[in-house]
Amino acid sequence: MSTIPDGVVHPVWDVHAHYLPPEAIGPMGEGTVQVRLEDVGGVPDSITVNHVPVGATIHQLSDVASIVAATDRAGIDVRVLSPPPFTYRYWNDPEASLELCRLLNEATAEVVRAHPDRFEGLATVPLQDTDASIAEFRRARDELGLVGVTVGTNVAGANVSDHQRRPFLAEVAARGMPVLVHPDFVPGPRIDRYYLVNLIGMPHETAITMGNMIFSGLFDELPDLRVCFMHGGGAVPAILGRWDAGWRVRPESRADTDKPPSAYLGNVYCDTLTHSPLALTNLVEILGAENVVVGTDMPFDVEDPDPRAHLRDAPRLTDEQRRVIESVSPVRWLTGSAPAGEEI
Repeated sequence: MSTIPDGVVHPVWDVHAHYLPPEAIGPMGEGTVQVRLEDVGGVPDSITVNHVPVGATIHQLSDVASIVAATDRAGIDVRVLSPPPFTYRYWNDPEASLELCRLLNEATAEVVRAHPDRFEGLATVPLQDTDASIAEFRRARDELGLVGVTVGTNVAGANVSDHQRRPFLAEVAARGMPVLVHPDFVPGPRIDRYYLVNLIGMPHETAITMGNMIFSGLFDELPDLRVCFMHGGGAVPAILGRWDAGWRVRPESRADTDKPPSAYLGNVYCDTLTHSPLALTNLVEILGAENVVVGTDMPFDVEDPDPRAHLRDAPRLTDEQRRVIESVSPVRWLTGSAPAGEEI
């Protein structure tokens, strides 16, 4: 773990922030998901995925001085950087995907080394190849100093929690490292307009992934695995009661678990990026402040530029809950333990 800026007693963490080096654009220009730099509405070097703007320029994602300045403006002390979701190219040739992951991991580690008091970094791996994922995870941890791993939700039409990926997840859990799950763009004809591929598609993807992790017995098999889901857990807070109800009455829902879905929330963390004070309060009341962490989605256009104000606006939350969310829960997710002197 990096050192905290001098004089900061309760550092504020942001676990959901993105970094992308410019040299990663070229390798992503071909294939099923084509990432390009285009002029969008007069803004040059805007990133597009299959010609759909993603809401950020390459400068916003790669200029470290600008990222530091944005971090200061948001009142954040330490940010956890990860590559954006369009870099999860699990459908691609495994060797090409591994090459891109190595590039991204080395670039992220370089930023962390240059600013050890402001950033931590998460690794990315080619999930379509379990052996390569384990090897790259070990390299990123042992040689590059990255502190966890980020994964997407759609592994070429399969799930992160499928049994062929269990050895990789077991390796992560055994090393005491955290997992950040960021939803992918999964296009479909019913969500191809109005940017619904993000506004509805991503919360849906998060619910699918969390549901499969919980119902499949993954957390029974790996009880120490700590998984953080973006965008306030997507659709899950609204449907968790339905999951429990289904588990009670449907035998197929109980096929791989002996406990209702809500019993596994200890393994689950969610970020604050709900864009709604009421939704944020609901999330905290469901998970507990100890399993909610600040997330901003910096620097995309759907980011929360002032997450601390978002927390202040959430009704019924106490100052102590806000402090735990800002300063204690992120360390607990990253390391498995609360900061020294903190009790949860």
